[in-house]
Amino acid sequence: MESTDMYQDESDNDAKDSANLMMSIPIVNELFDVHCKVGKGAFSTVYMATLKSSDKRKKFALKQLIPTCHPDRIKRELQYLQQIGGTDYIVGLELCLRHHSSVVFVMPYMRHDKFSEYVQDMTVEETKDYMRALLTALRRVHKFHIIHRDVKPSNFLYNRTNRRYLLVDFGLAQEYHVEKLRESTREVNEESTEVHGVKRKRSNENNMSLQPDFLAKKNVNRKCHCFGKPKICTICLKEPYQVASRAGTPGFRAPEVLLKHVLQTSAIDIWACGVIMLCILSGSQPFFRSPDDCTALAEITTIFGSREVQKCAQKLGKKVIFSENLPSMDIISLCLKLKQRNKKNRMYDTENSINKVPPDIEYPKEAYHLLTKLLDLDYKTRITAEQALAHPFLSL
Repeated sequence: MESTDMYQDESDNDAKDSANLMMSIPIVNELFDVHCKVGKGAFSTVYMATLKSSDKRKKFALKQLIPTCHPDRIKRELQYLQQIGGTDYIVGLELCLRHHSSVVFVMPYMRHDKFSEYVQDMTVEETKDYMRALLTALRRVHKFHIIHRDVKPSNFLYNRTNRRYLLVDFGLAQEYHVEKLRESTREVNEESTEVHGVKRKRSNENNMSLQPDFLAKKNVNRKCHCFGKPKICTICLKEPYQVASRAGTPGFRAPEVLLKHVLQTSAIDIWACGVIMLCILSGSQPFFRSPDDCTALAEITTIFGSREVQKCAQKLGKKVIFSENLPSMDIISLCLKLKQRNKKNRMYDTENSINKVPPDIEYPKEAYHLLTKLLDLDYKTRITAEQALAHPFLSL
């Protein structure tokens, strides 16, 4: 009886949301028959609909953004969908409707399967096709100097029957230019002037490495001594606030995001691809269950080891302290053990007749090699989408 009540409550909520959609943007009711709610996130709700003037065969996804979304964010998502959507497994945009503060994106609808339904029994060839499609989509995104920032299975739709793929939800996407970011950083630290046709550099007095000897000695007593300690000194408190984006879904955030590195690139999306592939090769979903960034970093450490994580942090100008040294794990052994454990769990689960025991699938060594390249802790040496598509595992 409780189960029936729960489903009734969900149905009532869906009906209220659909009514709210048509009240917020009246033209939706004029153009579409809204059938059901197919997804809900922190910033939007998605409905499946058909045109009233059609034969109902073609279905559309109506993405209603929450009214509190910043106009700049809406503008970015709209721009990116128009710029790169509709090809290479990236969702296209059919129409954008707006009424006062309410905005709806109209996109093609694709029926898809849940990741949890196929992650444990994907064949080697199926995994290749899946990863090729995902990396092909990201290769196009990255060519436009855009980071998706929220790559995860629920944003990469997969229709298993027809082998169709679609990368969706560019709500957190942002443009980046490494050269511009580096230039702006340099400008803070040094100014250039030309005297008699000779380029000279004028030091920033806040940068100790560029100071004359007498200034460096004068400020030596102002050096911070709290680095790596569980406290913050007054010198550090006076430093300008470091802004580092941490957008994304827990469990899929890259090390540079968790460590709040300012210079973030498209390598963030590649790390998320690696986490998805790790789920597939281990038959585990979700793989990381981190409720916060510190726990996420600890989970990554249990796989890669404390020394490697400390090296990664050091390259980013950060320091991570561990109470004990954790060794790294062999990724192949880890995936095989988890795969076997999940298979046993499903064999013992006889109560649910729908559950099927996943077959024994043996991935070649090339698959694990690609996995390590995708999950490179150093974002500078992490493989790109273009390079990954040329990897032996995907190119053969």
